[in-house]
Amino acid sequence: MSKVTITLLRYEWIAFTRNTFQIVMLGCTFLLGLYSIYYGQSEIKVQRDTIQDVIEIEKTEFHQYQASFKEELASVAQKKKLEIASDPAYAWHRHGYHAILHPHDYAALAIGQCDLHPYYYRLTGMSLHYQLFENEIANPVKLYVGNFDLSFVLIYLFPLLIIAFSYGLYSGEKENGVLPLLYIQTVNIRSIIIVRLVLYFFLITGLALLISMIGLTTSGNIMNSENSLAALFWILGVIIYCAFWFAVLFFIISFKMNSSFTAITAAGVWLFFLIIIPAVLNVWVTTRYPLDSTSLAEITRRTSLENEEDENEAREVIQEFLAHNPHLQGSDSLIHNNTLAKAYAALTSLKDMHSKEDVDHYNNQVYQRNRWISDFHWVNPAVNMQSIFIHIAKTDLNTFHQFHTSIESFHRNISDFYFQKLFWDKPIQRADYSRLPSFKIKTDEVKWSTLIVLGIVKISIATILFFGIGFIIMKKKKI
Repeated sequence: MSKVTITLLRYEWIAFTRNTFQIVMLGCTFLLGLYSIYYGQSEIKVQRDTIQDVIEIEKTEFHQYQASFKEELASVAQKKKLEIASDPAYAWHRHGYHAILHPHDYAALAIGQCDLHPYYYRLTGMSLHYQLFENEIANPVKLYVGNFDLSFVLIYLFPLLIIAFSYGLYSGEKENGVLPLLYIQTVNIRSIIIVRLVLYFFLITGLALLISMIGLTTSGNIMNSENSLAALFWILGVIIYCAFWFAVLFFIISFKMNSSFTAITAAGVWLFFLIIIPAVLNVWVTTRYPLDSTSLAEITRRTSLENEEDENEAREVIQEFLAHNPHLQGSDSLIHNNTLAKAYAALTSLKDMHSKEDVDHYNNQVYQRNRWISDFHWVNPAVNMQSIFIHIAKTDLNTFHQFHTSIESFHRNISDFYFQKLFWDKPIQRADYSRLPSFKIKTDEVKWSTLIVLGIVKISIATILFFGIGFIIMKKKKI
């Protein structure tokens, strides 16, 4: 590093330390960053506490079922408990299993979709689609304003901080009458501007990294194998995103306009990337891929046999169900036992089969919207960065899609476990409780990391493009 560069950095640092307003801005941003971490962790703590309660409820429920096999049947309640524990005619729709999407350690830093979609479901052998669409937890207020988490501070507030520090690097010297003195120096103006930008880049990006490290270390073990790569991606994303906004400011400064024009233009770019483009895309995608959920309304209504006293109707339903389940073929010889319970079990399963086309169509609409929006991430680095953060925290829509896909497999296991007992007239034994279905979510880690890397590359290209064009303009204008 040359002596001239060191001198420029030293004097710029002295000017910064004497600027009380800039120091106050940094301090306020730091405090807002700490609050955003606290807010996100509070939101996720509520989810974790709820999940822990749900797990305890399930453990207690099945412990009581197991204990009922050893209890003396001295009361009606004990007899009823044993009946629910051992008779598949009751158990298939009374035993509740929980499919849980545990939040990632860094979900608190980018809450994303995890406060809009259910993160757990209580499942029985009843209709899966009814159980999935029965409840809606999305908060309309949060759908509109979002969450004040760390990703919000980094994406929305830090660009404003960069604009406030950098907009007057050229025009300020011009308006203060210092510019003619700079022109007679041995180093050109362009180099002076770049050196000053570099100082503020390290200062503001350093603050962003400090806040991020506080968030990463307090939200989870950064050395954990699951967290280390996510933390690395987060830090890299913060650096690239800050670099992008400094490149934008460098590009605007290259036009040699006054302070007012530079500040208004920079604020306009902020509005364009963070407000206008997302709003326009939202309206466009709503028009192009409208979500029609009217077909799902019927799914959330309970259905029953038209006439429970009509055994022929019940047997027809069972026969239709058995035709779709070859592994239960032969159990029709036992159709006269527990006919009504078998008919209702068959009816709920058939309901899922009949509604699958409507559900798949709705899910495809959601997928098409999400894919179409993601195709435009290259237009908007801010939205792209938001997508990167929620992918890192695994609070993106794809994660919830994987969650729902895993739920379908889990529900099939639950239904098979109880229907094998029900349709073959076999009681549930105490030993069967050691072989109960368990939920496991299927994830694609390769796709996860690939999407993050591609997003970072897109922002890097935009950064190089803005800086390169700004450099060329300055060179042509002999700055």
